Amino acid sequence: MRKLAWVRVLAVVMVPSLFACGGAGKKDRDVVLAEVNGDRITESMFRKEAEGLPPYIRPIVDTPAGRMQFLDSLIARDLLMREALRRGVERRAEVRDRLEQARRSILLEALFREVAENARVQSDEVLRRYYEENKANLETGERIRVRHILFKEEGKAEETARRARKGDPFDQLMKDAEVAGGTMADLGMIERGAYDKEFEDAAFAAPENSITGPVKTLYGYHVIQVLEKRPAGLPPFDEVKGKIAVELREGAQREAFDNLLNGLKKQAKIRLAVSPPAGAEAPSVGANPSQGGR
Repeated sequence: MRKLAWVRVLAVVMVPSLFACGGAGKKDRDVVLAEVNGDRITESMFRKEAEGLPPYIRPIVDTPAGRMQFLDSLIARDLLMREALRRGVERRAEVRDRLEQARRSILLEALFREVAENARVQSDEVLRRYYEENKANLETGERIRVRHILFKEEGKAEETARRARKGDPFDQLMKDAEVAGGTMADLGMIERGAYDKEFEDAAFAAPENSITGPVKTLYGYHVIQVLEKRPAGLPPFDEVKGKIAVELREGAQREAFDNLLNGLKKQAKIRLAVSPPAGAEAPSVGANPSQGGR
């Protein structure tokens, strides 16, 4: 019931109004789910609205009860939107200001996305060359791949560690731990310095494909599974290829943004009406700047 309440709240607060985008799309060819003062809510419109919900809420909308709750929430939201418009709420100064801020944010976000998408994608040859030229920067310390189960109670951790050493699958132990009030996580490949010293000392000291624990930290008692160990050094190209691609893509995007902004400043006539304080860097004002008071 509490989850269904969240469906109602999120539908009203987070998702844009259905009737505000009225006749767009395949409305006439869709199954009509409801009508609000003559405006139809169709299946495709419903699905599009549901996509705006957080991932942990969407499965609820796929249940019969959640689906009806969400539809009812959409109807309620549209009725409230109509009432707000009838009362002229959008004409209030503070509402106009917030709408203008939202409009600017949406436009800038769309522009940034367009510039980012147009930034060139690096080829494998470029990625390989970066790898060869930056080996020193790509080297890592000793790394291990770990999973762990955490309990507040030492007794539960002891029992889980006992079962793990007896041979019970760690996947099953993680499921059982969740039922018993524990927490669990697959931490992936980690280096030293990211977690508690007690946790790391125990995990890095354990052999590959082993269980260690319980290990006490500030958070409770950990049962740790070490799946893989890798020595310090340069990772293989295939392992860091994705990381390099992200780094180069982000660099290309930053360069594209800078080029766009610098070009716009050069084309613009910008006059500074104030002088920067001593020691402060003045804003870049383009090719034909002028200073207030001159």
